[in-house]
Amino acid sequence: MLRIASCIAALAVATALTPALAAAKTVKAEVTEPVLEELMGGCSLACAFPWSVETARKGAKRKAVPQLSDESATKPWVEAAAGARLNFVLPAKLPAHLERTPVYGFNMINGYWADEEKWERHARVKRARILYNGKPLADIAFADTRRWQEVFFGDIYIRSGDRLEMEILEIYPGSGAKERGLVAIAEISLQGAH
Repeated sequence: MLRIASCIAALAVATALTPALAAAKTVKAEVTEPVLEELMGGCSLACAFPWSVETARKGAKRKAVPQLSDESATKPWVEAAAGARLNFVLPAKLPAHLERTPVYGFNMINGYWADEEKWERHARVKRARILYNGKPLADIAFADTRRWQEVFFGDIYIRSGDRLEMEILEIYPGSGAKERGLVAIAEISLQGAH
């Protein structure tokens, strides 16, 4: 009887841990139209409030990455892929009327878009994890393409102090000897606000 009680207790602990240990749902990025530099910009989460991107490599000082949200695909972010993480910097304090602003996904230009040879030489994101307030929200599977990719992970409602991050899990290796493990992203645009 004691052994059965121990098994039931162990099962209860394992069941309680399962949600925390479970992998995030996998979402496939949708490949859309070709990138046209003259059409960059438009409606995004920036309609509600300003946001930016910074690197968030574990153990290193955070560094702003303005080229990822500058509405231009010509200057990519390039960094060693191992342990790479991007932090979407949201306002620490939102005005009352913007509390619970919806964010439902993002658009991304994967790789070194401006130069086809550099695009092939540099690594691109194959799989990434989106974290919302430190918890996995979704794993994203990206195509190996120079086109825009749209990602929809379902509505989340941003409140003051919320955190949204992207951790790079796997890459398409580049063909270049030096650039093989250097991941490049040309642009990211958070979608939401409406």
